[in-house]
Amino acid sequence: MKRQCLCLLWLVLVFPCLPLQAHDALQTSFQSYGGLNGVGNVKDVAVQASGGMWLLDNQGQIDFFDGHQRHPLRDALTLPDEKILTIAYAHQALWMAGKEQVYRFQPSTNQLTSYPLPKSGPTPRAPVSSSGGPRLATVNNTLWHIQDGQLSIYRAKDGAFDIWRAGRWRADRVWLTEEHRLFAVGKTLYQFDEQGVRQLTRFSSPITAITGKQDRAWVSTQNAVYLLALSSHQVKARHLLNTRGGYQRLTMGSGGLWAANENGLFRLSLDGVATPVWAPDDRAIPGQSVTFLWADFEGGIWFSTDRATRYRAPGQRWITHQHRVFPKLFTQGFMAANNPWAYDTNGWRDLSGTRPLQGQWDATDAISATRDDKHLWWSSVSGITGVDIQTGNTIPLPARLAQLPAEHLYIDAEGVLWLSVNNQVMRYWPDTQTLVSYGTRWQTHEAGKVLGFYDDGYGNVWIRDQNGLTRYRDGRFQPVPLTEALLPVLSMYSDERGRLWLASAQGVYQYDPSVPDAVSAAYLSMSDEQFQCVTGNRDGVWAYSNQALVHIAPRGFVRTFRLPSDASDIACYANQPHRLTLLAGDNTYQIDTDQLAFSLRKPPNVVVGAVWQQNKRWRIGPRQQTAVTLLERSPAHLAWGSWPPERQVTRVHYQLVPYQQSGQPMVDKLAAWQQTGNDTISLANMVGGHYQLRIAIPRDGASHTVLDLSVSLPMLPHFINGIVLAGFASLVLAAVLLALRQRRMSIADAATANAPTFASMVAKTNPATRRGAANDIGYPPSFGLAHNNEAQQWAAKFEQAVAVRYKEPDFSTADLANALAMSERNLQRKCRQLFGVTVTAYVTQKRLSDAAALLQHGNAVADVAEICGYRDPAYFSQRFKSYYGVSPSHYRQARTEVTMADMLD
Repeated sequence: MKRQCLCLLWLVLVFPCLPLQAHDALQTSFQSYGGLNGVGNVKDVAVQASGGMWLLDNQGQIDFFDGHQRHPLRDALTLPDEKILTIAYAHQALWMAGKEQVYRFQPSTNQLTSYPLPKSGPTPRAPVSSSGGPRLATVNNTLWHIQDGQLSIYRAKDGAFDIWRAGRWRADRVWLTEEHRLFAVGKTLYQFDEQGVRQLTRFSSPITAITGKQDRAWVSTQNAVYLLALSSHQVKARHLLNTRGGYQRLTMGSGGLWAANENGLFRLSLDGVATPVWAPDDRAIPGQSVTFLWADFEGGIWFSTDRATRYRAPGQRWITHQHRVFPKLFTQGFMAANNPWAYDTNGWRDLSGTRPLQGQWDATDAISATRDDKHLWWSSVSGITGVDIQTGNTIPLPARLAQLPAEHLYIDAEGVLWLSVNNQVMRYWPDTQTLVSYGTRWQTHEAGKVLGFYDDGYGNVWIRDQNGLTRYRDGRFQPVPLTEALLPVLSMYSDERGRLWLASAQGVYQYDPSVPDAVSAAYLSMSDEQFQCVTGNRDGVWAYSNQALVHIAPRGFVRTFRLPSDASDIACYANQPHRLTLLAGDNTYQIDTDQLAFSLRKPPNVVVGAVWQQNKRWRIGPRQQTAVTLLERSPAHLAWGSWPPERQVTRVHYQLVPYQQSGQPMVDKLAAWQQTGNDTISLANMVGGHYQLRIAIPRDGASHTVLDLSVSLPMLPHFINGIVLAGFASLVLAAVLLALRQRRMSIADAATANAPTFASMVAKTNPATRRGAANDIGYPPSFGLAHNNEAQQWAAKFEQAVAVRYKEPDFSTADLANALAMSERNLQRKCRQLFGVTVTAYVTQKRLSDAAALLQHGNAVADVAEICGYRDPAYFSQRFKSYYGVSPSHYRQARTEVTMADMLD
């Protein structure tokens, strides 16, 4: 009875853990990147065609990620006053949208342009909701803007947005592709095109999310998930995928359909099974909720929680994952190189999990093991044990060998057993029971402790030790000339041409035994990268580090696939012609190397993240052939990365080539290529002129990224910078003095009962009084009008046009210029000439003066904001306080107290 109770208790405890192990395989396929550490709460992303990604969080902050590091956009320019709610990349620019306007940021010139949105007139709008904000979408480099039931398209030729359709829908319920444009209202799914809007299908519960690919659409309702087969005008078929709906986010990418709701992230298979991937309060990926889910153009999956951002590379579809405890021991040997046996708590097994050895053999204390097709050997501190694989019987050994605590065992291609104890080497022939001890006579150098043996299949046995590498051939031991920096050799592999591939702390190297002193570097490791193993098959050589899986193709191309692991126990085996098995801690990966190698053939791109000089602001994301002006003899720095992110590149070659003259061909003699493993390129001692910087990934067939550099003379830029700095400092000082004066006057005005009321200062009946009031409230001295008749007539016309429009929330300078029959540029120039301020400043002052008068009479702040043309009371309060030094509520209270005191007097 006790035993039955214990079994039942064990089942109760273990059963809840099964789903966690099931989703761990998917969760570990989502990788983090150093440049995105600490980045979470992502709301929207935009990917550049040339590489790199823009990320928008829910606070309205935008960052550029170049594959290595993150660059905040606020370091490059001043963002708009309104909060950015969505972003997209089209027409070689970053587009941003708030509730009021759309903005275009040109990375090559750091220019920000605003675009007003057209109004749809009397067409009924959809009610604004918390989840129905604006959205930008890019389809075939065509930019769309969706907001409040209005779908607008950007016309590049006209440089403006045109309304394409208007109706009652929400932006997050619209799906746009090259073939279809769908939107959902309640339970109904609609399609719109040039001919109009038509209903496609209707569901039994409200639609919560839409996604699609080509002629397929996936729709989540509150109760189910459906797959739709679409034609040009109708739904050809509708298939119920899952009866558990309610997903707020859907995307289709590598691995299938991905969905997210308040319970976490899931992957939906074609048979309707929802596999959990992430749940709130997960230890591996912190966060409470999914804030973003998106599939990029390559099929990679990006998802963000409120605290972290993760990416699942499209190559992950060639990787299968299992959760299995790392074995205590692996067999070595010529035959075991491709199909080793592993020892765990249940005995010996091969990589597929089959138990090939009959009987129970205790190898718990084993420290090394080897095998061939007949024998299995393992050693422990008490001696060596041999087993006949076919019969399962113990092999009798000489007493000396049976009691030898060998640290390394290895059976070569001829069936000879190699043994090592510290720095001594022995050989044993099982058929004749002959034991030969070489002691330390095998050492051709001052060898340290033996680390292992390797038979390359070409008559050579290689001995690795702490201080070198020795080759045994035809009864002779020969040293291999390796530099001290390459030692010790941690792992080695021989390809079909007899070349050795060596993995060390410095990287992966190639050694050709037929050529003396033929050691060449194939891949240099980063400072925090440590290689653990190297192997190979028909698809090339594969080396695994704690950062990436490195693929060296048969033609020599080096490609990397990001697959980081912090496990200390690592092993890799190419047990099949197109199959690679990686064991990292408790995770076992089965990789289809043929498919993965094919997916890695597309070379990565070099992405320029930022250029800076003398602590100047960032220049985010210069594209190819983008000119950057630098100062002479002043060090400049350029940050670079590689894209896509899983194609981790650790070094680049770069070349700085001068032009003969600006606009002329390149000089005949090119500068030498240089190599760097840092994530920045430093350029120093450049004289005035025109240069071209070329950046390329070595040995990967990647095209060059080109950047034009114009280096200016030192005196003129410094002089201009000094003037600009002095002017900026003067403006800041004047703004501070003006703010202090306004605050002092408002406090004194509120405290003095006999002071003139604010209404008298903004009285509109007396122009002279109005001009005097303008100076009293802190307007510039040049606010007064000129005395000539022509200026006075234009000013009166200007004031009349402003008085008609300035209280409109959608007031624009363009409309005012049209009313006055002049261009915006002439309008701004005339306004500055006569009033000393811009048109926007004039309208703001006029709005705030009216607001002060209304607040004096006790009107509510929200009502005053609406009357004076402000949709957002909070924004109105911010502008009022920055102008008068006090908030509207305090100003109203102070002025009301003053008025009551006057009445009592």
